[in-house]
Amino acid sequence: MNEKVAKALGYVDEKYVTAAAKRKKKKATKYWISAVAAVLALVLLFNMPSIPLVITAKAVSIASDSRKMERPNIRSEEFDQWYAESQKRDGIVDTAMAPVINFSADCSAEVLSGVDTTNRVWSPINAYIALAITAELTGGETQQKVMEILGVKDLNDLRTKISALWEQVYQDNGKEISVLANSLWLDKDINYQQEAMDILAHHYYTSVYQGDLGSDRTNKDIANWLQNQTGGMFSNRTGKVNITPNAMLALASTVYFQSQWSDKFSSSNNTEKPFHTADGDVTCTFMNKKLAEMNYYWAEDYGAVQLWLENGSSMWFILPDEDKTVDDVLSSGDYMAMITNSDAFPNENHKWMKVNLSVPKFDISSSVDLEPALKEMGLTGIFDPLGNDFSTSVDSEIPVFLDSINQDTRVTIDEDGVKAASYIILEFGAGAAQPPDEIIDFILDRPFVFAITTESIPMFVGAVNNP
Repeated sequence: MNEKVAKALGYVDEKYVTAAAKRKKKKATKYWISAVAAVLALVLLFNMPSIPLVITAKAVSIASDSRKMERPNIRSEEFDQWYAESQKRDGIVDTAMAPVINFSADCSAEVLSGVDTTNRVWSPINAYIALAITAELTGGETQQKVMEILGVKDLNDLRTKISALWEQVYQDNGKEISVLANSLWLDKDINYQQEAMDILAHHYYTSVYQGDLGSDRTNKDIANWLQNQTGGMFSNRTGKVNITPNAMLALASTVYFQSQWSDKFSSSNNTEKPFHTADGDVTCTFMNKKLAEMNYYWAEDYGAVQLWLENGSSMWFILPDEDKTVDDVLSSGDYMAMITNSDAFPNENHKWMKVNLSVPKFDISSSVDLEPALKEMGLTGIFDPLGNDFSTSVDSEIPVFLDSINQDTRVTIDEDGVKAASYIILEFGAGAAQPPDEIIDFILDRPFVFAITTESIPMFVGAVNNP
């Protein structure tokens, strides 16, 4: 973990673990202070640069190391323990998947829709975990509404499920990487409850720091943390962190994801041909496979294929039918049942076939505002400057509220594998048609939907309208 590296380099002093609790001074008018949280969800792949973690802020509580036991040799004494832990975690994740699927489908339909040439992509699971951390910080009706959206009954249930989801995603062997990380930043004068911070560190794998929010020094700390967690992939954005002086809290959450295709594309098979956008054709480089054996999936509005990655994750390519659009796919929600291996997707709607696959190489990025989607789902009170209760975690005479929530995401695919990145800033998406012939041409030469899943968990969902 990066905190281990930081300690080894001496960047985080042990004396910072005990932080002094001070009263936050009023920085603006009594009723119109905005609290900030910056949530970063990111996925990164190959040749990730090493960026030292330099934090000058006080460390209140450091995120727990992963409690996921590495798989031992089947003949070792630890194998039974590993198997029991894995089975228990799988059971917890199974119960958590329904609300994760619902959240992902509802938000994806809101943030990705639009029949135009704009590419859109976001990370459902990171937004879900960010809201879970927010639930821990809030109280009263706001907390209840967040938990309702997350589909959990109480905080203990939430903690158990988030820990299991975090650990299910976790993988880091130096080559195949899928790691989530979180950090909470408190203003230097704010009083906090140590128990609440320790709960975040243990159950949500969240490090908590305290500094002068809005100052150049703390902005540089947060920027460095983000660049460290994202391998510098977003240095042109995370390097310009600008938390306002009125902020009381900042939350950052990241995801590393690194993997290669199980069966790589050969660049010698690449072709240049048109991709049909809403505004006309554009010429793209397509990666091709001839007569590749794989499952072909179909529903009322689309066909789809699934490509496997070395770490056991997969990338889905979902092509709307000729008379359908990306929005038709996103609004139906059938694709979410398919990519998450839900029982709701008809088992007979796939067939092992030989596929002539043609996929455009792309490097897409987008920025989406999640506020409309969350409000559409009923989460309105958290945006009210006077309507929230964060007293369970911090002591403040002035209201704390979510001022904005935006997520930037980038996904790149080439012959070797996938690179993807996403960050959220808070300032606090069938009928059983007959299958096609045994050999099918699956040519992604018009707008399509894609998804990246790990253990059926929707990590990223996007729409490519112009590669």
